[in-house]
Amino acid sequence: MCLALRLIGHDVARSTGQGRPDNVDRSISGRQSSTEEFPLPNVRALLLSDGKPGHFRCAEAIVEAVRRSRPVVVTTISIRRPTLVPNAALAWITAKNVSSSFLLKTFYAIDPDGLEDIDVIVSAGGDTLPPNIAAARLTGKPNVFFGSLRRFSPTDFTLALNCYTTDRPAANQVRILKPAPADPATLPVPDLDHRRLPKVSGLLIGGPSGDARYSDRDWSQLFAFLEETRLRLGMAWIVSNSRRTPDAISQRCVALAGKPNGPIKHFIDVRNAGSGTLGALFEASGAIAVTSDSSAMISEGIWMRRPVVALRPKALQLPPKENEYRRWLEGRNLCREIGLADITAERYASALREVVPLNENPQTELARLLAERLPDLFGASRAGA
Repeated sequence: MCLALRLIGHDVARSTGQGRPDNVDRSISGRQSSTEEFPLPNVRALLLSDGKPGHFRCAEAIVEAVRRSRPVVVTTISIRRPTLVPNAALAWITAKNVSSSFLLKTFYAIDPDGLEDIDVIVSAGGDTLPPNIAAARLTGKPNVFFGSLRRFSPTDFTLALNCYTTDRPAANQVRILKPAPADPATLPVPDLDHRRLPKVSGLLIGGPSGDARYSDRDWSQLFAFLEETRLRLGMAWIVSNSRRTPDAISQRCVALAGKPNGPIKHFIDVRNAGSGTLGALFEASGAIAVTSDSSAMISEGIWMRRPVVALRPKALQLPPKENEYRRWLEGRNLCREIGLADITAERYASALREVVPLNENPQTELARLLAERLPDLFGASRAGA
């Protein structure tokens, strides 16, 4: 299947409370369903969110893919892992088939009566695994999870998606590109003539993490690279920081954005704008550079069908599975990675010519996969829905 071989933002309206969902279901905003001319019943999706953008945006992406074929109404419940119960204990309790109602009520303050009228459960992130499984057992509805299953069994899910290799292969596990909720079809089609460089590139800046440390030299090399591409290639940049970007680095971006004829054409500052502001960056950028600390940012650039170059700090130690994922992406010519110590305008231009962006819309491919693996969800209709 091309999704597994070749690969495989809009915000979801979210309830803010934990436990019982809001009394009124909230539809996902954005593109209208393609079934508007011949209305189908709503798919009622339960989205379990751990509040981490790198996780819940993957779950939102799955719901958005469903929306390509069916109208969706989504109810989101915030999940907080019980602080006094170890993960191993939660996995053991779930595996022992303890009452799903008891598990949801006792450990997650979720009222089972509020889950009666749903069609599918979707989540991402390890903290959502037990409530995802419990909700599926309680309702008898299909459940989809994105991420590593850890101590849980593939048999606990209707469909388990992951961007990493798995230690326990199963027929219902599929490796895909880490998904994003945005539809690449809403963007201008990029110029794929590799003889021409884009006039504007986008830069997504992360920051220190458990895997990455940035020295002053790393940051100096990044800003020198921006200046060099402006001088030698005539390239302008649209730059966005992240919640992990040091304030001093963000302030340097502010200063460069205010510099006449400087390298930064526009700076999207999440400290002021919040999340969900990258649409303008992807729309105006013919290529994307990303600091290597975030596979989510790398994947989103690829998802949006832009050539992507990752910029690696000297102190980057990725877990083996994450390292293999990066090599998997590079092996398909979907991105290139260059050390900040080695990046130059010429190296950047050369790397862009080697990258081949996705031809197929990955959201369409994900929708096909879901329709293939969850046929009842896409084909069934419900009276009175």
